[in-house]
Amino acid sequence: MFPLLRRAPAVLILAALVLVGCKGKQTGSVSGKVTFKGAPLTTGEVQFINLEKGSGSSGKLDSSGNYTLAGQLDAGTYKVYVQPPVQEQLPPDQAKLAKRPTFNVPPKYQDPRQTPITKEVKPGANDIPISID
Repeated sequence: MFPLLRRAPAVLILAALVLVGCKGKQTGSVSGKVTFKGAPLTTGEVQFINLEKGSGSSGKLDSSGNYTLAGQLDAGTYKVYVQPPVQEQLPPDQAKLAKRPTFNVPPKYQDPRQTPITKEVKPGANDIPISID
């Protein structure tokens, strides 16, 4: 009479198994402070990249060296590097007069393949300080 009711226990068991097996991706938010030779790095961006997965995120550094990465990252190990600030586009007559911000970080810390810095992102909120010597 009610064929669906006869299948209800099997459907419930199947649904429970699917829910138990699907944890979803474990992600985390990341923020922290970047220092260079002990002082806050106040210009540029910090980049986190997982070279195996080809995923990552970046965050601008503020005047105190603090950063917050955009969005969530999958839990895992990431290479960390910094990039100089992007220079504002100016008209040609003003470009010569514009002062470029100083960015004295050695090149190896600006390259995802050369940087010696790796950090672990865990599920949830992550406070990850980064020290560059």
